[in-house]
Amino acid sequence: MESLELWYFYGKDCSICHALWPKVKAWQEQNFPKLKLRYLDAQEHAELAGQHRMLSVPGILFFVEGREYFRANGFLQFEALEKQVSPAYSAFFPTNKS
Repeated sequence: MESLELWYFYGKDCSICHALWPKVKAWQEQNFPKLKLRYLDAQEHAELAGQHRMLSVPGILFFVEGREYFRANGFLQFEALEKQVSPAYSAFFPTNKS
């Protein structure tokens, strides 16, 4: 596992999951390009989803050094996600602003 990872669990028949994914991907690429992003089919990875108590989709898990730091299911608020990811990301990938 990378230092910082964001897992996105989706369902094959979940229209919300498929509509939200491009927004999550664009958000990650624009704001946190070094954040490892994983796109996981909850059915295909049922054991992994169960181990992490990911009971509904879409679902997001944010890990810092292998430990769960934040989770969200269903309706995703990017503002809340940003508040959780930003401090950890800055700690691992500081920017040199002169």
